Amino acid sequence: MNDASTPLPPAGWYRDPAGGAAPRWWSGTAWAAANTVPEDATPLPTPAPAAAAAAAATATSSAQSGAFPAATPSAAANSVPPITPVSPAATTPAATTTPAATVATPPVVNPAANYTYAAPSDVSDTGTNTWQMWVFVLLPLISLPGLFAIDLDALVPRPTDTPTDAQLRLLVDPGYLWMMISGWLMFLVNIPLAIFDRRELDHRGIDRPFHWAFIFLGWLIYVIGRCVVVKKRTGQGLAPMWAAFGVTAIMFATTVVFMGMLFSRAVETL
Repeated sequence: MNDASTPLPPAGWYRDPAGGAAPRWWSGTAWAAANTVPEDATPLPTPAPAAAAAAAATATSSAQSGAFPAATPSAAANSVPPITPVSPAATTPAATTTPAATVATPPVVNPAANYTYAAPSDVSDTGTNTWQMWVFVLLPLISLPGLFAIDLDALVPRPTDTPTDAQLRLLVDPGYLWMMISGWLMFLVNIPLAIFDRRELDHRGIDRPFHWAFIFLGWLIYVIGRCVVVKKRTGQGLAPMWAAFGVTAIMFATTVVFMGMLFSRAVETL
């Protein structure tokens, strides 16, 4: 039993103090069980034949003479193994493995499309405004003649009318029928006009024009979106949008005039 201040030998394989022929693992604080290889132990040494025989004879004689204390797997932490380590046979150091050459990995490219506006091209303002677009913008004006062709007397209820008489007179009025037919015609014609306008802009080299399907959101919305996109792509092309604003103002003013005329006729019949 050594003094507590005496440093303990380092962990390693030593001759079994109990007299076993095989080396025994010393963890630095306690002996492992005989004839076992703990998980934290270094590889078991392989002594030369002569050294192994001498070690076995020495261990046997030592055990018989009682020179070594009996060891248990849970030996005291301050007990020092009294036996010097067995000299293992000279071992050849493991050959170092040269790591394989690392192949450079190319950078990962984000598969998501990175959409950016193309630089303004040299397309002239005339080149950005197709004939399809101008027809699209001016087409609502065809309904205005029908508005003034409506018979105002047909809209004003008469004292002798039944609840449906005024509505029936309106449904057969030529001006009202023209307003209804021209509205549906304008909607159906605008779809192919928008499709061919977009194809023409593609053909002229304008990058990703406004999609024609936006026409279903409204006539004016499509014109504004189409012109704004062309403006961002080329720096020009707002003329159809200003024309559409003018058409909208004309139709609004015409509607106000028509409503004024209808109100005056209604007052006269009272």
